[in-house]
Order: sequence, then C-alpha cells, then structure tokens
Amino acid sequence: FKLRPHQIVGVDAMKMHKKGQLIFPTGGGKTLCFITDCNDQLSTNRSNTFVVVAPRILLAQQLCEEFLEVIDTSRTHILHVHSGTTHHYSTTDPSNIFLFNNVARDSGENCIIFTTYHSLHQVVESDIEVNTIYYDEAHNSTSKGFNIPVSYFSQESDRAYFFTATRKTSVAENKAGMNDYETYGDIISRVSAPTLIEGGYI
Repeated sequence: FKLRPHQIVGVDAMKMHKKGQLIFPTGGGKTLCFITDCNDQLSTNRSNTFVVVAPRILLAQQLCEEFLEVIDTSRTHILHVHSGTTHHYSTTDPSNIFLFNNVARDSGENCIIFTTYHSLHQVVESDIEVNTIYYDEAHNSTSKGFNIPVSYFSQESDRAYFFTATRKTSVAENKAGMNDYETYGDIISRVSAPTLIEGGYI
C-alpha cells in the first residue's frame, strides 16, 4: 500500500513524538497511520505490546481485521478485551489478560490487544506493560468514567496517540477535555477537510 502525503506526515509525527493528538477528518485514512506505525514497531527485534482502543465492539473487531490485512502475524498474538464475539481469543478477566500477554512477551513475541473504552479499565487492572496505545475516535475518551484508564495509559505506556476528527475540549476543572496536555499531549499532526477534498482523497 502507498500512504498519501498527509498520512506520511502523521506517521512521521509519531516517530518524533511519544505522545500526541492526530486530527484527521472522517475519511482521511487515520487507521492506516496507526497500522503503519504498528507495523514499523513490529519490525524491530524486541517484543511489544500494543493496545488499540475503539468506542464500540464492532469497530474494535473491524480494526482487528484491517490490521491483519497488513501486519505480519508470524510473531504476533491477537487478544480481544470486550464482551463481543470473535474467533480470536477474548477475555475480560484481568488475570487472563496478564497471562496471555506475558506468555507472548516471554516467548519474545508481540501482542496486540483490541478493546473498547468501556473495557479499557480491565486492561489497566491486568497490570501489563504496554509499549504503544492507539485511541481511535479519541473524543470518546473524554466521557465520564473513561478518563481514568485513558490517563493511566497516557502516563504508563511508552507511546500514546489520540486520533479523532472531532477534537473535544473542556474548560471545566471537573470535566475531561483533549486540551489536557498532561494526558493528551500536543497536536502533532492535523489535516483539514478542504485539503483532502482538494487532493481528491475525500
């Protein structure tokens, strides 16, 4: 596959920043950006754990299938953490998450976990090491109850990236917003809808 110019900028931004927001209009191809970044990380010789967070179970399953079209699965194990049905191994038990991930890591292999904002706290409770976490439709992460696990992995993972078309901010102290630099980092890549329309991409 060939990345479009704005996608290359996004992927390069992730190489230069360990945390940040990537603002892409709907249809801008943000998914391919974090798949490409994940694939680049998988090409290293060390074992990695990735977490992909989606707002809905169906989207988590769809993202998994899109990842599997691109990534090399010979050294990579797939885990789903949500209540949906999938032919991949799935659990919401933190102890099982811990066991699945650490067996892969102890074997020198990789683990990609597909979860939802609703189930992310169970990944937190598993107490696993996460190298990279991708938040899809990241404006959902500001909803009440989601911000605690989101903030946890923002601090505890090696790399954290927030993708959205509709950035949600807040000026209230008791309400989460993507203008919280400590959790979300800076905007490291932004592309406008007119730019993509002009380029014929949407």
